[in-house]
Amino acid sequence: MHRKPCTDRTPAPSAAQAGFTLIEAVMVIVLTGVVIAVVSVFVVPATTAYFASSARAQLTEQADTALRRIARDLTGALPNSVRVASSARSVELIPVSSAARYATESGDPLQFGVVDSRFSIIGPPLRISRAGQQLAWYNLGAGTPDANAYTLSNVRTATTGVGLASTIDMTGTALPNALMAPPYRVYAIDPPVSYRCDLSAGTLTRFTGYGFQSTQPDPPAGGSSAILARNVSACSFTYDSAALAVRYGLVTLSLSLTSNGETITLYQAVHVDNLP
Repeated sequence: MHRKPCTDRTPAPSAAQAGFTLIEAVMVIVLTGVVIAVVSVFVVPATTAYFASSARAQLTEQADTALRRIARDLTGALPNSVRVASSARSVELIPVSSAARYATESGDPLQFGVVDSRFSIIGPPLRISRAGQQLAWYNLGAGTPDANAYTLSNVRTATTGVGLASTIDMTGTALPNALMAPPYRVYAIDPPVSYRCDLSAGTLTRFTGYGFQSTQPDPPAGGSSAILARNVSACSFTYDSAALAVRYGLVTLSLSLTSNGETITLYQAVHVDNLP
């Protein structure tokens, strides 16, 4: 009896079906390590630097915007109305919305020393921006009882309607004779504004609507507030006023913001015209 040869044999694996050899696996591991090393040396620092630069740019923009806002209010402030708290973290001012020259001889001159409820404007009219607009004369600031707008000693209330006015009606007591002085200007003023840094909260806030106070509030109570900057890590305001005859002052602002390990510090000096 003849037997058929067995044909049920498993074919040998082809080259396409063969797995990785040990040498090939080692080479892959080595190449992967080289790629990771290149990425860590060249790509990661560049990426980190990009994000750090972006963070600094955002902080710089935020601080610059806040300082510009403060500077804009300072340059438009009533002469001798800027004051800085002893903490050096709060600055206050009285905004001016309009100014004009009042009549001293022709037309309906403004009388001092007696109650006068109406006077004329010489030249460009005075803009009354709101009902109950307050007017100030010859402001000399703290320490001058007859000329300190924060105590309202040189402030009266206009009853003229909103708009440009060449004749001003007002209420109040007689203006002291000492307030009649060149350049004979009357200022339409708004309620005081304060900028204050709170380092515990990391904020720079603008306060309005809290009213006139003889002593600078730090912080102001009441009114409304708006945060200008966050992540505040350091802040300093200083005010150097020159001699009365020179009539100018210099406000120095310093603001530092910190976020994600990045800190930027900006400084700005603002010239303040203190000629009443």
